[in-house]
Amino acid sequence: MAWTSWRDTDPEVHVAPVDGGPATRATHWANYRTRVRGWADPRTVVATAAHDQPFHFWTMAYTVPVAGGPGTRLPYGPVSDLHLAGGRTLLLTGSASHDPAHWKRYRGGGTGRLWLDGTRVPLAVEGQLAAPMLVGERIVFLSDHEGVGNLYSCALDGSDVVKHTDHHDFYARQAATDGERIVYARAGELWLLPSLDAEPERLEVTLGGAGRGRQPYPAHPHVRNLACDATGRASVVEVAGTVHWLTHEDGPARALSSRPGVRARLPIVLGGHEPPEDKDKDEEKEEAKENGEEPDEKKKLGKRINGPAAWVTDANGEDGIELAEPGGTVRTVAAGELGRVVGLEASPDGSMIAVSCHDGRLLLIRVESGAITELTRTANGRITGMGFDPRSEWLVWCHPVNGYSSAIRMARLPEDGQEITVVEVTDGRFTDTWPAFTLDGRHLAFLSRRGFDAIYDAHSFDLAFPLGSRPYLLPLSAGAPSPFAPSVLGRPVESPNGDSPVEMDIEGLEGRIVALPVPEARYYGLRAVKGGLAWLRWQAGESPTLERFDLDKRKCEELAEGIGRFSVSGDGAKVVVLDGHEVRVISATGKNGDGVTVDLSRIRVEVDPVRRWRQSYAEAGRIVRDHFWVADMAGVDWPGVLRRYHPWLDRIAGGDDFADLLAEAVGELGASHAYVYGRSWGSGRYVGMLGADLAPDTDGLWRIRRIYPAELSDPHARSPLQGTGVRPGDALLAIDGHPIDPRKGPAELLVDTAGRAIELTVESGDKINRIAVVPVIDDVYLRYHAWVGDRRARVRELSDGRLGYLHVPDMGPSGWAQLHRDLSRELTMAGVVVDVRGNRGGHTSELVVEKLSRRIVGWNISRRYEPESYPRDAPRGPVVVLCDEETCSDGDVITAAVQSLGLGPVVGARTWGGVIGIDGWHLLGDGSAITVPGYGYWIERYGWELENRGATPDVEVLITPADWARGTDPQLDTAVRLALEALAERPAGGPPDPATRPFRGR
Repeated sequence: MAWTSWRDTDPEVHVAPVDGGPATRATHWANYRTRVRGWADPRTVVATAAHDQPFHFWTMAYTVPVAGGPGTRLPYGPVSDLHLAGGRTLLLTGSASHDPAHWKRYRGGGTGRLWLDGTRVPLAVEGQLAAPMLVGERIVFLSDHEGVGNLYSCALDGSDVVKHTDHHDFYARQAATDGERIVYARAGELWLLPSLDAEPERLEVTLGGAGRGRQPYPAHPHVRNLACDATGRASVVEVAGTVHWLTHEDGPARALSSRPGVRARLPIVLGGHEPPEDKDKDEEKEEAKENGEEPDEKKKLGKRINGPAAWVTDANGEDGIELAEPGGTVRTVAAGELGRVVGLEASPDGSMIAVSCHDGRLLLIRVESGAITELTRTANGRITGMGFDPRSEWLVWCHPVNGYSSAIRMARLPEDGQEITVVEVTDGRFTDTWPAFTLDGRHLAFLSRRGFDAIYDAHSFDLAFPLGSRPYLLPLSAGAPSPFAPSVLGRPVESPNGDSPVEMDIEGLEGRIVALPVPEARYYGLRAVKGGLAWLRWQAGESPTLERFDLDKRKCEELAEGIGRFSVSGDGAKVVVLDGHEVRVISATGKNGDGVTVDLSRIRVEVDPVRRWRQSYAEAGRIVRDHFWVADMAGVDWPGVLRRYHPWLDRIAGGDDFADLLAEAVGELGASHAYVYGRSWGSGRYVGMLGADLAPDTDGLWRIRRIYPAELSDPHARSPLQGTGVRPGDALLAIDGHPIDPRKGPAELLVDTAGRAIELTVESGDKINRIAVVPVIDDVYLRYHAWVGDRRARVRELSDGRLGYLHVPDMGPSGWAQLHRDLSRELTMAGVVVDVRGNRGGHTSELVVEKLSRRIVGWNISRRYEPESYPRDAPRGPVVVLCDEETCSDGDVITAAVQSLGLGPVVGARTWGGVIGIDGWHLLGDGSAITVPGYGYWIERYGWELENRGATPDVEVLITPADWARGTDPQLDTAVRLALEALAERPAGGPPDPATRPFRGR
C-alpha cells in the first residue's frame, strides 16, 4: 500500500507491504503539494508533486517505483489528479487546489477539465470536478453541479451523465476505485459503491489510536499571551487555553483557569494601591513651596500592589470576564454581553476593566458590581491601545476614523449617573496609535505616522515615505513647560513626586504635542516605564528591538533585541519579554544585569482533546458569525450549519480530523478565503536543494543536466553550484562521503542539509573533485527566474525584438519587486505582454494597474541620452494581459480592472474567482487557525460576480496536455500575435524628430 505522510514536515510518498514489514519513504521531493494518486501497476505508485518546478502549484504526474528511486515525470503538464488503467490515461486539469468540500458550490475558473488520452472530455455540467476514475467503459468522477458533491459517471465522450449517489447533506469525497468498486468518504465515514449498477453502502470501520486521550502540553512553545503583575515578581500566562500564575524566579506555578472544554485568554492583572503614609499638612505645604508648586489637598497614591487576575472566558458559550478573587474563588462578569473580546486593560486601582469588542464598542466594566458602560464605538474596525492614567480617572484609546487613519481619544471616567465626555486628543488626520500616560500622569505619549521625509525610489522615478512614525509627547497641563524646550530651572519631564494629582487642561491639547528627539522609524507597542517610555522598533529584515527613552536624560537606549512581545509591571520597573519560546524579565531602566529567564516548565498543562475540539468548534462558529463580511451570512443558515456538523465531533480522532471537519463546515459559506490551518507537525528535517537538474546516465552515474543561474537581485535565488567549477555533464559521486545509490539518486542524502555546508564528490572528465556547497531550502526561486527568462526570450523571438514581457507572480512585495526588476527596460519596447498567470494574489493590484494605465504625452530630448518618455515607465504601444485559472484573488482583480479600464485584451483561461478578502488568522484553542471572509468586492463589468466566477478572458486559449508534452505555450503565442496585430494597426508612439524643433537663431 502507498500513502502520503507528513512525518518529515513536507508530505512524501511512503509504501509498505500489506502483509507486514517496515514502511519505506519512497520520495524526497520536499514539496507540500505531493500526493499519492494511485497505482500504474503493482510495483509503481502514481503521485503528483510540484518539485523541480518554477511554481509551487504546478503539480506534475510521476510514477514512483516501490523499490525506490526519484520517479519519472509523465508528459502531461500540470495535473490536479489522474487515473491510469487499461492503457488509458484520464487526467483532471485546471482544478483549484482546494478540496471541493472546503469551498462548496464553487463555480470559478478552477472547476476542472477532463481529458481522456489527450482529448478533452466535454461535460454538460457546471460544477467542481474531482477524483477522475475509469470503471469499465465509463468515466466516473465527483461533482457538485447539483449543489452537493456526489458520484457521477459518463460515457467516454462525455455524454450520458448518470448520478450514482444521492447525498443531499454532506459531500461525497476522496473517491478511489479498483476498476469495479468505488470507495469514498462522506461525513467522516467510508462508503462503498460495489458497482455502477448498485446502491452505495456505508462501511462499518473501527480505528484504534490514542488521539482522543488526555495529552501533556508543553508550555514553552505555546505561550500565547502574558501580563506582568504590579511588582514585577510574577506574571499571568496563557497556555493552550489555560491561565497560570507564574513567579519569575522561583516557586511553583498555580493554575487559575484550566477547565477542560473552556478557553481562557487575554489574561491581565488588576492593580491596587497601599494606603499612603500620612504626612503633616504643614510639612506637605513646605515641600510644595520648596518645589515651586501649589500644595495639593488631594490624597496621594500609595505603592502599587497586586489585585486579582482577570481573563476572557467562554465557559458560558459566549465571552465573559472571569476574576480570580482572594481565596481562590472565581467570579464571572458580563458573560454574553461583550461579543468577542479583542482587548482588555485594567485600571491601576483595580476598580475597572476596559474592554475592546469585535464590533467596535469600547466598554467599561466596574469590577465590584459588574456594571457595563459603553464609552464609545466605531464603525471602522475595532478600538485598540487602551490605557488608564495612574489615578484611574481617565481612559485613553486609539480610535479608527476610517480605513487609513486613527485618532487618539480619551474620556474622564464617569461616576454613577454622570454623562460620558469624550475628548478628541488628535483629529484623525494621521495614523495615531499606542497611547499611554506617563507614570507621573503628567504627559500622554503616543505613536504617530505623521512624518513625511520623502525618499526617492532606488529603481523607478517615485517617492515614498518608508518610515513615517515617531513617538510624541503631550503635556496635559497647559501651564506645563514644553517637555524638550530649554528651561531656566532645568527641570526634568517627570516630577520627583510622580504620584501627585495632575491638572488636565482640555483646551488646546493638540497644540501642545511635541515629537520625541528620536529618528523616524517603524515603532509600535509604546508603553510607559519607570523614568520614561518603552517601545519596539522594527526594521525590514530584522527582528524587533526593545528600546527605552529616558525622559529625564532625553536619550534612547536599547534594552533587548529579537523581541516579539513585552509586558510592563504595574510599577514600571520591570519588563517581561517574549523572545521566541523564551520568557525573560529585565529591568525597565536598563540596569541591574541581563535579567532573569523564566522557567516555563513549571507550568503543567494536560489537555483533553475531545473537549478542546468541541470548544474550538464552538469558538470558530462565533468568530465566523461575528466577522463574516455581511451580517446575514449571504443567505447561509450558519447556526443550522453548525448544528448539522456538530455530530461529527464524536467521530474525529486527531487534530487533522478536526481541521478537516472545520473546513467542511466553513466551506458551506460558499466564499473564498475561508481557510483552516491545522496544527503543524513534522520533524523539520528539510531536504537541501542544489539548484540543478540531475538525471541518471546509462553508466549508472547521476549527472548534472542543468545548473540554474543565480538571480543576484533576489536573495532567495542563490545557486549552490554556480561558481564551484561544476558544469553540466559532470557526475555526482558522493555527498559527505556517502556514495550515491545509482537507483535512488542523491535526494536521500540531502535530507536535513538545507542551509548547512556539505561536501560533494564530483567527477569532471578524468578528474575527481571534492567541493563544499550550501544547499538551499527551496530552489523554486531559481527555477522561476529561469522560466521568466525563457518566456521573455520567446516573446523577443516571435516579435523580432519589438515586444517586452513582464511576469507578476503575486500582488505583494515579492511581485512588486519582480515587476520592477525589468519594468523600465521592457516598457521601452513597442508593446508589452503582461503575464499574471499563476498570480497568487495580495493587495497591490491598484499599484500595478496605475503603472499600466500611464499614457505618454511628451518626451525629454537630450544630445547624449536616449529620448525619455513623459511620464516615465509608461507603455509605448499595446498592452496584452495573460491570465489562467491559477490567477487568484488580487490577480482576479487586476485582470478585471484591465478589462474595465480598457487597457488591452486579456488572453488565457477564466481566473480563479476569489475576491472576498481577509485580515489574518484567528487562533483557536486547539492550536488550529481559521480565516474569515471579511471584505466583499464589487467591480465594474462584473459587479459582485467576480467572486465565485472569475474574470473571463477576451480571447480564451487553453494549454492542452499535448501542448505541455511539446513544450509549447499557445497562450503566450496568442498574446504576441494580438500585440503585433495591434502594432500593425496603430504603431507605437515615439519621440519627435529634433529637426522639427523651432529655429531660435536671429
